[in-house]
Amino acid sequence: MKRLHFFIFLGLAALANVIVSGQNPDPRADRFDEFAFRPLGPGLTSGRISDIEVDPKNPSVWYAAASSGNLWKTENRGNTWMPIFDDSGSFSLGAVVVDPKDSNIVWLGTGENNNQRSVSFGDGIYKSIDAGKTWKRMGLENSEHIQNILVDPRNSNVVYVSAIGPLWSAGGDRGLYKTTDGGQTWKAVLTISPDTGVTDVVMDPKKPDTLYAAALQRRRAVGQLIGGGPESGIYKTTDGGVKWTKLSKGLPSVEMGRVGLGINWRSPNVVYALVTAQRGQGGFFRSEDAGASWTRLGREAAEEGGRGGRGAGRSDAPSQPPPPCAPIGAAPPNPSQPDQPSGEEQPEGGRGRGRGAFDDCYRGGDPGYYNEIIVDANDPETIWSPQTQMFRSQDGGRTWKQVGMQGVHVDHHDILADPRDRNHYLIANDGGLYETYDNFQTFRHFTNLPLSQFYRIATDNARPFYNVCGGAQDNGSICGPSRTLNRAGIRTSDWYTVGGGDGFQPRVDPEDPNIVYAQSQEGALQRLDLRTGQSVGIRPSAANTAAPGGAVAPPPPAGGQGGQTGGRGGRFGRWQWDSPLIVSPHSSRRLYYGGERLYRSDNRGDSWTAVSPDLTRNLDRTKIPIMGKVWPPDSVAYMQATTTLSTITTVDESPLLEGLLMVGTDDGLVQISEDAGKNWRKVEQFPGVPQFSYVTDVYASPRSADTMFVTINNYQRGDFKPYVMKSTDRGRTWSSISGDLPARSGAWSIVQDHVDGNLLFAGLEWGVYFTTDGGTSWTRLRGGMPTTQARDLEIQKHANDLVVASFGRGAYVLDDYTALRDVTAETLKQDVALFQLRDAYLFNELGQVRAAWGDPSTPNPPFGAVFTYNVNKAPDGDAKLVLIVGDDTGKPVRRLDLSRDPGVHRMAWNLRGEAPQAQGGQGRGGGGGGGRGGQQAPLVEAGRYRAQLAKIAGETITPVGEVRMFNVVPLTR
Repeated sequence: MKRLHFFIFLGLAALANVIVSGQNPDPRADRFDEFAFRPLGPGLTSGRISDIEVDPKNPSVWYAAASSGNLWKTENRGNTWMPIFDDSGSFSLGAVVVDPKDSNIVWLGTGENNNQRSVSFGDGIYKSIDAGKTWKRMGLENSEHIQNILVDPRNSNVVYVSAIGPLWSAGGDRGLYKTTDGGQTWKAVLTISPDTGVTDVVMDPKKPDTLYAAALQRRRAVGQLIGGGPESGIYKTTDGGVKWTKLSKGLPSVEMGRVGLGINWRSPNVVYALVTAQRGQGGFFRSEDAGASWTRLGREAAEEGGRGGRGAGRSDAPSQPPPPCAPIGAAPPNPSQPDQPSGEEQPEGGRGRGRGAFDDCYRGGDPGYYNEIIVDANDPETIWSPQTQMFRSQDGGRTWKQVGMQGVHVDHHDILADPRDRNHYLIANDGGLYETYDNFQTFRHFTNLPLSQFYRIATDNARPFYNVCGGAQDNGSICGPSRTLNRAGIRTSDWYTVGGGDGFQPRVDPEDPNIVYAQSQEGALQRLDLRTGQSVGIRPSAANTAAPGGAVAPPPPAGGQGGQTGGRGGRFGRWQWDSPLIVSPHSSRRLYYGGERLYRSDNRGDSWTAVSPDLTRNLDRTKIPIMGKVWPPDSVAYMQATTTLSTITTVDESPLLEGLLMVGTDDGLVQISEDAGKNWRKVEQFPGVPQFSYVTDVYASPRSADTMFVTINNYQRGDFKPYVMKSTDRGRTWSSISGDLPARSGAWSIVQDHVDGNLLFAGLEWGVYFTTDGGTSWTRLRGGMPTTQARDLEIQKHANDLVVASFGRGAYVLDDYTALRDVTAETLKQDVALFQLRDAYLFNELGQVRAAWGDPSTPNPPFGAVFTYNVNKAPDGDAKLVLIVGDDTGKPVRRLDLSRDPGVHRMAWNLRGEAPQAQGGQGRGGGGGGGRGGQQAPLVEAGRYRAQLAKIAGETITPVGEVRMFNVVPLTR
């Protein structure tokens, strides 16, 4: 992410070749490429961006590396964007760099460069030699997280890569790597241990063999984080990595955590470091002798101008000014006060603060989520510190102020100064990408980057078209239509916000789509009436919750507390960061909500009853070893910004049997009740699944009350296998149905078709898979969807649509998956086969609105009847393959020419008859869109229709296969 090559040297795709994290492509997936997902976006909120890069030779060309939304490129300064890494091996990105000598060479480091709870992992370093048109993986497949890439300005074949290494486990490609042959081979030039990688690395622009590297020892587990250790530190080499010296003079004498590095490009002996450390010794350090000695000197001052977006507040100022920040050793540190940087989540009142409570040292943000520093391209004494708010020093790090950015999203990760225009900046944060041309007075938000990170998805039963609601990372909960009456499609302005904070599981009343439930982190829950705009907080509390029989619910056990915010201030219950919520399929007013217990409301959340005891293992995270030992509470970033341990993560109720409940927990349990919560049966072990593995989804079959499904994801222990389980006896015995799913693609969600019990969909780390044989053989549905994490799945039964929550690319819809009920080995062996379809809506599309810049649109499904057919063997010779549509009496209405190519195809008929013949000519419209010369027949009448495939050879028409009946129905509003 460092900009030295940009600041200094400038200022002075085929689906068949998909790589799935080292897995071989699935040849069966080719057949279904036209059975494609439709993107819904939206760009209303966009999503987290790790890194931005501007071509040093063409300032109109930018690259945006999304944290979990792939790589994007613009050639016109953001007016339009192209995804250019959609079919490659990772969607999670950490760094992108353009070679300063050759703009065709672009390096891409995969695996988000942060260490927070929702990060995915990458599969190495990639290189393009044609400005992003094609990519080749060059190595470091097991690095999982890459933060920086540096290209030697003298020789483009010399490249350095800082690999933080796996977050959830030891080992992997971890350290600083160097290539001298353009990436053909790599050498680890700085390694510390299997627990410690390299985060930041900077290069002396005048002596490129001189580098400074920051080593970081860190590890996450379920509900745990250690953000530093004795192996962290700052290292220096003067010979391109042959020999290294660990720097220490003036730096903290205690254990350190994440370090952000910068270098004064005008006077490279001046080096900057933002250091996390124990016991108050962290802060901003400056060296004026090339790292030989350091002085802590950064002090936080009052903020500049207006505040930014959500979360901009700070706690009340202390009654007396804190002691000024002093160099290490100048005054005894306060051993009872660990560093308390501002962060993604901090104790109440601390958000947005960089200094500790006992001095005014600037310590940056949560080191798991921020802690990089960036030297300005126009002034090397101006240093930027992106964190919850944007902080800046204009005096070489001596004083720091918050920069007001009115209306801009918070949680910043990168900032890029324009060396041609000192008032022009690009800012990347959790809300996407922003631009200012007037030195932070006004901003442009790039809403044409659809990067929403949806944790969960829900649909309603609204008419004429259902709505989709998603809970987005740091962007609240939003809803929008699955399609519209407008030819323009679904515009960004068609979406609306229903809840704030980090959005998680939304729900909509199945009988009244105006009642929407939205939640944010750690159990916050609200009910919104869209008719009035009134929102009511309905989180279970001591005041509104009873135990069974009407007694007040007892407080939760003391153990298992998770993040810094978990359980503070007497908060009721223990709650997951993403707490599960369902509306009972047996009563639209009944809710079930999971904390450490399961709570039920029969009045839409106005009051609650605990219908279970603690259903978790109630583990104590402070006693669980991590990195081989139990760490003391004063460890660096100890349990900071992590989830509460031992909580319910997923809930479901059988739609066929009221009171048959299932829950799953983050510590590896599934609990089942057959009597609405009076009694519970615990499942502690699943065949082939490591104990304590995280349960991501429980799903009660819509086909049989005895059948249940569970997905389990052990990624938080470095195990990325997909565990998909099935029970046919209400959870008493279980078997794996993971079948031939890719070995390195953890499972997030599962749903079953409500008509065909063998048709299942699984949401995995690398996309959506389906099976038509109950789980023996799985096939990836990749048409229309990039490599992305399919975090949650929902079937909209009235439409027979599959709706997907992707974590990084928004929502997707597989329109009318009905045809998959006909996909069997037998039907695929037929020469050609036409599959069943849903009814088609008859209405007039509206042309009164259109999309515009800042209000882009995503497509509606094709108007009319959509047919799905398979070609196994094309008709002989020159014979055509056609679809003949007739009315209920068999009278022909329309003939459509079809593709003869092998595979599954879709074709839309626009509900019009044959076009009138143009004067002086004859012929037939080949597609569903109408006839020649702009003429088209009127819309057909509502009624029952039939369709059949046929072969045409000369004048001979030969019907083939089954006749499929369907209805054309007026749109219900």
